[in-house]
Amino acid sequence: MRKLYIGECFSDDPSGRYYTDGDGNGEEFREEILKPLLKSLNHLIVNISRNVEGYGSSFLVESFGGLIKHGYFSKDEVLSKLTIENESEDYEFYKKKIFQYINEANYDSEKYISSKSKALKNGDYENLIDKSFVQKWIDGR
Repeated sequence: MRKLYIGECFSDDPSGRYYTDGDGNGEEFREEILKPLLKSLNHLIVNISRNVEGYGSSFLVESFGGLIKHGYFSKDEVLSKLTIENESEDYEFYKKKIFQYINEANYDSEKYISSKSKALKNGDYENLIDKSFVQKWIDGR
């Protein structure tokens, strides 16, 4: 079982829905971190409170609800493989929102079309976040 600290492993300012919203967006977090880890690991703990000031709904919906709406996992799969952890009651609101977005998502209701190449071409996204740990975790290192 692995524990992912969003504020340390991804971004201390996670925001935006799509790659076109800049680095640290929900699409990036889902596609390059959550999706591969949940496909490879039996269970993942995601800490949402350490080194993060807060979250916008667009980030949370795209990251967590997107796992279901794009048909990667069923709600039951996400809920059984993912634990959301917060060290502060101040983050209980975000935890509740994550579960709300997971539960409200309709399985395979939207075809995924990446905004990454457009964002790179336009200079909106620079791919600055080191996500090499994902493959190491998948490989068991």
